[in-house]
Amino acid sequence: MYLISNPGQRVILAAVLAVGFLLSGCQSTVNRVNDCKLGDWVTIGSKDGAEGLDKRFDDRRRFCSLIDGDKIKAESASNYEQGWVQGNQIFWSRLGREDGRNARGISYFDTQIKSDVVGRNSTPLNRPAYEQGWQQGNADYWYQTGLQDGKAGRNAGEEAARARSGAAIGFQAPSYQRGWADGNYAYWQQMGYQDAHDGIPDSELASRVRTATASGLQIREDAYHIGWNREIVEYWKNLGWNDAVSGRDIHTRRDDAKRRGLKIFELEYQQKWEQRLLQYWTDAGNSDGYGHPNQLEQRMANARRDNVFVIAQTRDVYEQAWISQNARYCTVDNAFNWGRENKGMAIEVCNISLQGSLRRAILGGQDYEELSRKYNQTHADLLTHEDRHTDAERKLRRLEQDIKRDQDDKNRPKTEDNANIDRKRERERRELQEFLSANRRRIDDLRAWEFRYDQQMRQIKRDLYL
Repeated sequence: MYLISNPGQRVILAAVLAVGFLLSGCQSTVNRVNDCKLGDWVTIGSKDGAEGLDKRFDDRRRFCSLIDGDKIKAESASNYEQGWVQGNQIFWSRLGREDGRNARGISYFDTQIKSDVVGRNSTPLNRPAYEQGWQQGNADYWYQTGLQDGKAGRNAGEEAARARSGAAIGFQAPSYQRGWADGNYAYWQQMGYQDAHDGIPDSELASRVRTATASGLQIREDAYHIGWNREIVEYWKNLGWNDAVSGRDIHTRRDDAKRRGLKIFELEYQQKWEQRLLQYWTDAGNSDGYGHPNQLEQRMANARRDNVFVIAQTRDVYEQAWISQNARYCTVDNAFNWGRENKGMAIEVCNISLQGSLRRAILGGQDYEELSRKYNQTHADLLTHEDRHTDAERKLRRLEQDIKRDQDDKNRPKTEDNANIDRKRERERRELQEFLSANRRRIDDLRAWEFRYDQQMRQIKRDLYL
């Protein structure tokens, strides 16, 4: 934000903003100001034309003269004209391309010239630019249509039907054919990918070819093999990952692959198989380490029953994970928090040197929680008594004001009713004073207990790490 202190500058700035508002179109005034500072009149004209505006050099020149008049040159008008022509070409070409892509006929130009944008901006018409853009958009439309047909496995004979149905908007056979060829390639590549993903050997291609030939579909064996070869490695990786925890290994898969005629990638399979088992034994160590005894021997003995395998790294990764999680479990903080929650802790799984401090932490947590309960109750009682005390003080002040007012009233009659009122007020005053005195002692007592509980709780926490 610019801070303008000079009155003259403020007037100029106001004029700039006013003119900028009138000229803004689709661009912000800030952008207009920046354009003026750069002084690139080809760009200024191009922006106006691309927004569908008519030629506005005089308006732009007046606006820019308030920003930086030095950037206005003798050639600025011709540069603006050059840029505007380019921008107007872009505007109509863009409209044409959008219409062509949206399957509108070239005659849609007659609809565009009646649009709100063209009418509001008095946009000069440019049919050749529109038609040029439309040709590109129409080509894009038929390319995408052909691509979809090819991917869907439709044969080349589909072109004739597309030509008939698209005659009204203009059919471009070369664009459709390029799209169909690319789509057909993707169709065969996807088929190879899916066969490999499902563990189907690439010899199945012969059957695929027979079916495709019968339906008149162009064959792309190269695309099929590219898709199949790319995915078959992933198939064996996924298989190795899943087999490791399903009781299978490379020996059973090797025989099965040979029987089915499926190419096998033993190295990739074995790597994933071992990675999965490393994760399995790490997870087992983590699970046992947090509050359970070391169960490695039992787990290894039951490995076959659990459909997993013991590998060379099993002991190392399990022990490392168990020790790490056991260290996280056997902490004073854990023991203290579980004591507060009155939960049990398997202290026996922790190092014997820690067990004494962990027991004290559990007891400390239980004591802390009891003190916390008492502290909270005491604090709540204290707030209640303080509120009552404030209310009683307010009543006493009002009562004493009433007593003083009547005492100062020389014209107040000395009747029996007034005497009864005075006696009642005195009685209420004594009762309130007695209440305030007793309540003050109670408040002091509650504050003392609150402080005592707080100190005891702090001491318990300090004692945890002694």
